[in-house]
Amino acid sequence: MKEPRTALWALRISNADLTKLKAGVEPRNQDNKWRIWVSDQSGSGNMSITVTRVMFSRDIYILHVKPGDSSDGGHSIEALTWEQNNSGVRVSEEEAKKKVVVLSRNLLGCDIEALPEYDKSVMWNYSAVKKEAN
Repeated sequence: MKEPRTALWALRISNADLTKLKAGVEPRNQDNKWRIWVSDQSGSGNMSITVTRVMFSRDIYILHVKPGDSSDGGHSIEALTWEQNNSGVRVSEEEAKKKVVVLSRNLLGCDIEALPEYDKSVMWNYSAVKKEAN
């Protein structure tokens, strides 16, 4: 990432969602634009799950995940790191969080029950952000 930014999140996720995030997704062909994978895992079980835009070979999001007790869940996405400069378009914290939720739901089938449903168009809606000043 050229201009990464990290924000705390503390988003609770289920056992099923953690399993899906850990399984990730590998692009099967050129039509698949995203790769989601566990990029780092510590001895304590904490992990980084990276979302890469395959076409550009760039990491766009990194979820910092803290697993809880496997019997009752209690897992959480503790923080999110994202590329805040998308080709001159500034990406806000709120927008980054919505986009990573949409990707997780659509590519992995995550529920992320703690958040409302977001329209897929959020992935291409830059009306709420301003072009970076030259």
